Amino acid sequence: MEILPRRLLFIASIGNPAPYQKTRHSAGHILLDAIKPLLETAMPNTGLYHETWQSPAYMNESGPKLVRRLEQWATERANRFERIANVASRSSSTSNIPAPSTYPTTLVILHDELSIAQGKVRVIRGGPEGFSLRGHRGLISICETLRKKGLYPRSSAASKSVSGPLADLSILRIGLGIGRPTSHETKAVSDYVLKTVTDKELKTYQAAAMPVVVSIRDELLRPAGKA
Repeated sequence: MEILPRRLLFIASIGNPAPYQKTRHSAGHILLDAIKPLLETAMPNTGLYHETWQSPAYMNESGPKLVRRLEQWATERANRFERIANVASRSSSTSNIPAPSTYPTTLVILHDELSIAQGKVRVIRGGPEGFSLRGHRGLISICETLRKKGLYPRSSAASKSVSGPLADLSILRIGLGIGRPTSHETKAVSDYVLKTVTDKELKTYQAAAMPVVVSIRDELLRPAGKA
């Protein structure tokens, strides 16, 4: 079945770098590794419209590097669309390649989620205005960086200066449940999220890949302006 994308997706996982890449707090990275092989099958011939990226930063500092890469990618993608359109124009091609400005962008964030059971998935559209970030410092860092740059929520000043794929930015948060310890004390929670996942947990996380890919595909097909 032919897939007709309606937007661009920047799919980013957040967690921690080595030696913490296989801990519960890095469930987003584990999930990204699991979905990569499935994306081409579920969304064939759409590589031009989406990008996967693993944050190299520590969780609490996710925002600056992620947003910097998002901006770079948006510029690269806009330039690539322009080149394709120019080639099509010179060759009198009937190819329907719209201008980059017609594609809104969704930032898809893959992250760990303490508040739901291991392996369960929670999909939330928007930033803190739509649903609490629940103290997740990685999400807080990203949303704060976007806010400072006027990218999300869009400020009136940024509306005049931002064009192309980031002119209409959406956020889709995909949380992978890691469960939570019985104690809510800070040290107990910290020890829990920084514990290396067991083989059983790893399989549970990986089993969530296909439902997540379906959510990503649905987002790729979501028209501009549709909630």
